[in-house]
Amino acid sequence: MSYIGLGRKKTTAEADLTGLNPGNFTNAYDHATLTANIAYFECYHFAVTELTGIAQVIVYVGNDPYSSATLSGNAEWDPSQPLLLTPDDDLYLCWNIADSGTAPVVTAWLRYDPDIQPVQVTA
Repeated sequence: MSYIGLGRKKTTAEADLTGLNPGNFTNAYDHATLTANIAYFECYHFAVTELTGIAQVIVYVGNDPYSSATLSGNAEWDPSQPLLLTPDDDLYLCWNIADSGTAPVVTAWLRYDPDIQPVQVTA
């Protein structure tokens, strides 16, 4: 298996606009931000900075929880199974940090496996 990198996307958390995390910070990676134009891709790693203490995060795909973690300082989220996404997916990191505090900065690392892309047939 040979992965192809799709680069990284960095966001600074903002006051939650999803309704999933009212009053707290959320890093939002909507499908326009992720901008992957392939059928399936993975988020395989997050690097987190600007955490001033211990914080909890819940990772959502759309409105569905995917994972959670407790992190502190400069940290990383490195799931045992990469998060499989499609171009229509939105990805949110919802923190238990009040949106009046220091906003976490998250860099998401993306890749895809060319062996799992669907076959396209043209007529």
